[in-house]
Amino acid sequence: MWNVVFLVGLATLSAAKLQDMGRCNRVVVTDGFFNLTKFSEENKGIWTFVKVPASKNNMELKSMYLTTKATKRPGQYHTIIYYKNKHDHEYKVFSDEDISDSLSGHVLAVTRGNKKLEFKISFLKYVPGRYAYYSICSEEGGDRKVDYRYVVSHGPLNSDEVVDIRNLEAQYKFSGALKNI
Repeated sequence: MWNVVFLVGLATLSAAKLQDMGRCNRVVVTDGFFNLTKFSEENKGIWTFVKVPASKNNMELKSMYLTTKATKRPGQYHTIIYYKNKHDHEYKVFSDEDISDSLSGHVLAVTRGNKKLEFKISFLKYVPGRYAYYSICSEEGGDRKVDYRYVVSHGPLNSDEVVDIRNLEAQYKFSGALKNI
């Protein structure tokens, strides 16, 4: 009985927290097939970014990838995103965060370091073994004229996958364009 009350309370708290994260007021339908454990195990947890939101901050971006590994806490993962600009010789850390499943298709992320930033990741499309299309929202930082969404993949997208992403872009009317990297 107390377990049920605790779980309902925890789910309510998580849902309330998600709704209060600024710019997260857009209603999105997440992919019910998304599984954070499976996502972190595919290709040893390494995903390459193939599409990013075009903004003045990433005009020189050449490539980006992320790594996701399980931590000692059940349901929690450590993700690091690396990037390289056109004139860089080595990859640099873009983001270092702890992520955890919160609701079906949604993931809560908290950056590591002194200033903890919290944000929500919503997986709009997840095709195991191929690609994931997700949006990010938060109260903290960023260009408010751009909706942050990304496509990560294990290789180049085929024409059907490009059409799927284009259809989702049209469905949600995201601001700003996606660019290929």
